[in-house]
Amino acid sequence: GLASSLQAGGVINKQNLSADYLRTLNRNAATDMADAAAFNPAGTAMMQDGLYMKADVIYLMKDYSNQLPSAIGPLPLTGGTLDSEEPSIIPGLFAVYKQDRWSAFFAVTIPGGGGEVNYNDGNARTTMLSLPTPFGGLGTYLGGPTGNPNNIDQSIEADSYYVGYSLGGAFKIFDSLSIGGGVRYVDAYQEFKGKAQGAINTVDVKIERTDEAFNYFLGLDWAPIRDLNIGLTYMSNTKLNFKSDTKDTSPGQIVSRNVGWSDGTHEREDLPGYVGVGVSYFIIPGTLRIEPNLTYYLEQQAKLEGARFQDSMPGNSYDIGLALEYILNPQWKFSVGYMHTEIKGMESVDLLPEAPELDADTIGLGLVWSPIERLSITASAIKVWYQSVKTDANSSRAPADTEYDKDVWGVALGLQYRFF
Repeated sequence: GLASSLQAGGVINKQNLSADYLRTLNRNAATDMADAAAFNPAGTAMMQDGLYMKADVIYLMKDYSNQLPSAIGPLPLTGGTLDSEEPSIIPGLFAVYKQDRWSAFFAVTIPGGGGEVNYNDGNARTTMLSLPTPFGGLGTYLGGPTGNPNNIDQSIEADSYYVGYSLGGAFKIFDSLSIGGGVRYVDAYQEFKGKAQGAINTVDVKIERTDEAFNYFLGLDWAPIRDLNIGLTYMSNTKLNFKSDTKDTSPGQIVSRNVGWSDGTHEREDLPGYVGVGVSYFIIPGTLRIEPNLTYYLEQQAKLEGARFQDSMPGNSYDIGLALEYILNPQWKFSVGYMHTEIKGMESVDLLPEAPELDADTIGLGLVWSPIERLSITASAIKVWYQSVKTDANSSRAPADTEYDKDVWGVALGLQYRFF
């Protein structure tokens, strides 16, 4: 898990799956668009009859930074702030067929990863790698007696994509109650490339980790009165056992061995399940809607074998938020949403320097334009404010007092058409 993408989710999970999510940040009770297949599968049975096809794209501008301390013990550091400004593009595809009391749906989403980072001048991790031998690094091997992070060229990049393919259906038991469920196939890919070049030697490391697995999900949607709808979804744990394909030119392959990713080794790092609940209520019938949400990530039930999880105990993180939607007329609706993301159980020394897991507050807004009855166009934008964290001790990932911070904004566009 080297490169996470955005604001929503737990330690590994990501919930920014659609353009309509960005405009509301709260979709757990959705019954209006085809992305309900991902957020409220039982709610698809409450949709108007027809065949819905929806395609979305999210563009994220990310500035991730590691601000180094001025020294490690007696060794001064001149690295200052090292950052990555690599953007991400995240797609989403959704299809729903609804007829009478039945619905069937298919979705392609990115439930984990979904991003890339590129620290052209290195980061906190490569700084520790380039320390002189007395400090536990490879600086002396790379640059001789004077080799250290200040005179060794460094770079590190990583990307991670978990592509989820969901297939399921829902049935309306009563006019006010529906149930749903299905299976999801997750194809997970992670890549890490790092380089440190000194006057004498160069170290190149490339690690690819892949696995795929199935999981299941269940949902319930209840509309006890006309203007109230409640959505509940349970997503099970996805058991991923990553295999490493590693090329490492460091002495004795010490870099990949230290992180536990030597060539051919396996490591369990599940995509945790979650429980999502949303309550949609029309304060003004047909005009003004409010929707509070909670998404609770079941990280304590997941198996996370990575070395950095042995001191930290992730779980259970959560997103909590509120959306307001104003329906001007059948052609236009406008929305604004707020969400707070709380990461639980991660110690500062175990945060990923490449993409630190930080608490966040997010604002999203957007609109849906329906120029004709069957066509809906979504435009949305978000801004995320992260709570920076300083490491409280030295580790193989970063010096003590390294400050992690992130700055993210994004826009999204979605297109939905109901064929009949």
